[in-house]
Amino acid sequence: MSLKRYFLIFFLICLVLTCICGVLAALLPAGIGGVLTAVPYLAAMIWVLFHFLKRNQRAPNQAERKRLTLGYTLIFWGYNIAFQILGVAIFAYKDPEIWQNFLLYLQQPQFITIVLIMALLLAIPLYLLTYWFYGPQAKRMALKMFGHE
Repeated sequence: MSLKRYFLIFFLICLVLTCICGVLAALLPAGIGGVLTAVPYLAAMIWVLFHFLKRNQRAPNQAERKRLTLGYTLIFWGYNIAFQILGVAIFAYKDPEIWQNFLLYLQQPQFITIVLIMALLLAIPLYLLTYWFYGPQAKRMALKMFGHE
């Protein structure tokens, strides 16, 4: 069975929730708003697992588990990077200096290192959590919902 449907559902849910959480983060103080970064990913991951369980009446097998975990990670970070570049491009439309400053920051090894470290501090736990959630936790959920794994 193809997992494309689940990737599309994950992307759409994650995108909508990212927009909602982005608005909420703008309204909340900086420290509290930053906590909302992982909420769209987690909510979409759990929602899609319920959809998978109801549709297939079983937990994902090992191959599906690996593909779903890697796919979710690539989708989440891919659209975050794409929309960040799009956001900078939109703001740079009227002020080209913004784009030039962005490119100058990208040439600084310190800036790139900090960005990568901060991304990995979020990416690694989300990857491991998804891998676990689609394994043992999904089996427990399937057992409880259908009486079998």
